[in-house]
Amino acid sequence: MANFSKPQSMMTMLVALFALLQFTVAFQHGAHHHAHRRGNDAIKMQIEEVADALEKRQSDGFTAITGVCTAGTRSNGACNGINSAPRLEIRQLRNNQDQWNLYLLGMERFQAKDKNDRLSYYQVAGIHGRPFQTWNNFPTPLVNQAGFCPHAQTLFGSWHRPYLAIYEQALYQSIQEVIDDFPSDEQDRLRDAASTLRMPYWDWAMDPGQNQPVVPALMRDQQVTVNKPEGRVTIRNPLYSYSFGDSLPDEIGGGPWNSWPITLRRPVGNPTRSNNNELSARFNAQRVSLRDRVFALFSSKQSWGEASTSQIGVRTDLSSSDSFESVHDAVHNTAGGESGGHMYYLDISSFDPLFWLHHTNIDRLLAMYQLIVPNTWVANGNINHPMAQWNQGEAKNGNTPLKPFTKDTAGNYFTSNDIRETRVLGYHYPETSDRSYSQVARAVTNLYGGGARTLSKRSTDEQTGQYLGRPLKEGDYHTVVEIIANKYSSGSYNIHCFVGQPGGNSTQGNSTAPYPVSNSTAPYSNSTGEADYDPSTDYTQQSNYVGSYGVLGGMKPNSHNSTYPVMTTGTLPLTSCLQGKEFYGELKSLKPEDVESYLAEHLHYKVVGVDGEINADDIPDLHISVKCTKVKPAANDGELPDLSAPYQKLPEATKNKPAGKPFTYKPTPIDIPLPEGPEYQESGNGNGKPPGYPSTGVFPYPTLPWEEQGYCATKQTVEYVDEKGNLLYAEKY
Repeated sequence: MANFSKPQSMMTMLVALFALLQFTVAFQHGAHHHAHRRGNDAIKMQIEEVADALEKRQSDGFTAITGVCTAGTRSNGACNGINSAPRLEIRQLRNNQDQWNLYLLGMERFQAKDKNDRLSYYQVAGIHGRPFQTWNNFPTPLVNQAGFCPHAQTLFGSWHRPYLAIYEQALYQSIQEVIDDFPSDEQDRLRDAASTLRMPYWDWAMDPGQNQPVVPALMRDQQVTVNKPEGRVTIRNPLYSYSFGDSLPDEIGGGPWNSWPITLRRPVGNPTRSNNNELSARFNAQRVSLRDRVFALFSSKQSWGEASTSQIGVRTDLSSSDSFESVHDAVHNTAGGESGGHMYYLDISSFDPLFWLHHTNIDRLLAMYQLIVPNTWVANGNINHPMAQWNQGEAKNGNTPLKPFTKDTAGNYFTSNDIRETRVLGYHYPETSDRSYSQVARAVTNLYGGGARTLSKRSTDEQTGQYLGRPLKEGDYHTVVEIIANKYSSGSYNIHCFVGQPGGNSTQGNSTAPYPVSNSTAPYSNSTGEADYDPSTDYTQQSNYVGSYGVLGGMKPNSHNSTYPVMTTGTLPLTSCLQGKEFYGELKSLKPEDVESYLAEHLHYKVVGVDGEINADDIPDLHISVKCTKVKPAANDGELPDLSAPYQKLPEATKNKPAGKPFTYKPTPIDIPLPEGPEYQESGNGNGKPPGYPSTGVFPYPTLPWEEQGYCATKQTVEYVDEKGNLLYAEKY
């Protein structure tokens, strides 16, 4: 056994190593379940296909995804030992001079690698969506011309874990190459720094401090100064954008802003360029909303499987309907902007360096949430639209192979159950170092609780005037706007929410320019210069602005060829805003009878897409409503409030507003997952189907989880030991 490295700046740590005992229960069942039904010609054809695949495997091999591996690899590509180090918030990583320098230089080299290199930035980013090509020897042609990422599906959270790990692994490889260029007398120090360097995350919900922006300049500066072997030099900031080269590769299939070959954030034209000034202002206005959503999620007591995905599934009761994926969508849309930057579109978003900082934070929140609801994990679900590796309707579970991510050079895929513990991939987070509920609960309260603002003695935000909230107390109600939407019906759009009329300036003039930028059409001598930004023309900068809800789609509406609409749901909290209205005497109380009538008069929202403002009634399958639940305050500092009580609908708040009429979602066949329980395991009723299920492969289950090529159910034991190798405890999955 190898040891985990000691987490930095934490209490007594649960460190050291992980021992994984795998007992194979079912291996590649899709390959043999119905072999006897095939004719000789089909068998011969399969043998030839396997031979071709083996020949290709011998020549190309599979990339074993290990994350950062500092102990060397075995013959099968797996890591010899696991040394876990924390992924840090980007502003914290900046405090370590050597690691920060190596991170920037590694990113620079990573992005500059040849596009044909499997571990180039271009290819790793391209797994997510476009260019809709194979990766890591996944069979060609793809199952469908689509990306690999399972958005709005139950595998969303777990699939991204090995995806981030291969990015981290490729970045680490680039860092090692950078170190080789330094003088030999510096290399030992740099390799030591690199051994505990992990990719950072960007916490877009934490309070950055008085007068500090939510988006740090580290991500917005176009240039950055670094130390290279030749000395101190200034380079293009690899966190600002990614360049495809002189032009966008044809295989991408086109991109925004006339296929602009550099990633853009909230772009403007004449000339084409990003507007990171507006980006910064928008996230400042959005932060309290994101903070409140994260805090409410941790207090929701949902299972991990429900809280991780925006897929509506069978969420038709009155319980919480928000998810970490839905919060994730809002960050995407705010970064890309309604003017159509890369983060605004699922199929090309991963090329923006901000994507990786954002997704690492989502993985962090999901890892933290695992410790709040430790006995829950990936839920059963169905693939709801055609994907690169799966067809619509296929049933999936925690043992489903997370294609195209292989854990060894033999081509065996990771499953969700394989990567339930992040340390398997060589990392953890500062809030998960102790692996305890209380550590996470305290961190969530300190970072995202409304009472956190008392540390700075501020009741309102200096830049936006938004009320920052207060701790929840007995008798309080938590009120939210609930959105149900078809993810792919109308492209990406934002629902901007206000309690009070939006300001008038930003709606004057051309309706296709909802966010006027001062002098945005003036000529610039430097085509990479930032656009001017005037906050007085931006209605999100006013104190009555609550936040925005993002519906994140692809570049082309209705491009996913789904038999049924891909329905998603999420919520936008109003509680902090309503606390402010109560504080200033505009609202009698937070009780539903007072809130419902108040919101009927004062709740407003704008739906905005790339073509400007949209009538919410014109968007198919969009439904907006308000609901509330009574709060059970936290018992002590080591606990979280309880927001799990059934929600009460407040129909009067929206019934006269666009898309606001009362609505109850009725599940379609694609929403109905395979039930949990041993009777629905592989044995079924003897024909591979659940008891009572037809023996033919009919929708909604054209295939069941164990019928997929590469499926392998395992049982695992993870052992945690101290620095001396003494067993602390073990967990069985």
